[in-house]
Amino acid sequence: MHRPRLRDERGFTLIELLVAMSVGMVVLLAAFMLLDRSFTASGQIADRQDALQRGRQAMELITRQLRSQVCTVPVPPDTGFAPPVVQGLDNSVTFYGSLSESSQSVTKRTLAFSGTGAGSITQTVINGVPSPAYPRMGFTGAGTSTTLLTNVQQVQDGTPAVNRPVFKYYRYKAGLPKGDLELLGTPLTADNLGRVALIKIAFRSFALRPIADDGDSTVLENDVFVRISDPTEVEEGPQCI
Repeated sequence: MHRPRLRDERGFTLIELLVAMSVGMVVLLAAFMLLDRSFTASGQIADRQDALQRGRQAMELITRQLRSQVCTVPVPPDTGFAPPVVQGLDNSVTFYGSLSESSQSVTKRTLAFSGTGAGSITQTVINGVPSPAYPRMGFTGAGTSTTLLTNVQQVQDGTPAVNRPVFKYYRYKAGLPKGDLELLGTPLTADNLGRVALIKIAFRSFALRPIADDGDSTVLENDVFVRISDPTEVEEGPQCI
């Protein structure tokens, strides 16, 4: 009695089964693509945060060092106080500075960028010694070097891309209006060493782990004015007292 009804209870046809499988595969692929994209986006955000944090810490250290510039009387005997900047190149700057409350604690510092490998910014510090007495200071020896930042490269401008110097130097322009700045050529000449009023810093910081996309890097820039420069006395440059 039940055989005719059982024979009428048919299952899926082959075409219906193939269609259902195809729809299911599309849904699964979409889910996998969404999951993969979310993992990629999460990694990029983490890389950018890492690059920003590391770069910002290095920039704060560099800025603090440059703002510590002071005049000194180096050995061998000079005719008077020497300006803060000793040497200015595109990717390195050497200057006298003091981070201590003691006026006699003067150091000779060099901040330098190297593009070798993943790139790095280092600092070399030579402690000054009164010779024979302050304010005349002697700076001898190789000093102590520390790495401020790794995985760092120069900022690139234009098309085709051209590397921007990590350090750019400006002085106050003569004439009116007072306070206008002009870019100085590098290496800085002896005359311009004593006229540096502003140092611009720029670099690209990358995350510690290797990344293929430059878009995951962070560009950091800052301006450091020489505190002893007077824009109303442009020819004299920084005033050493």
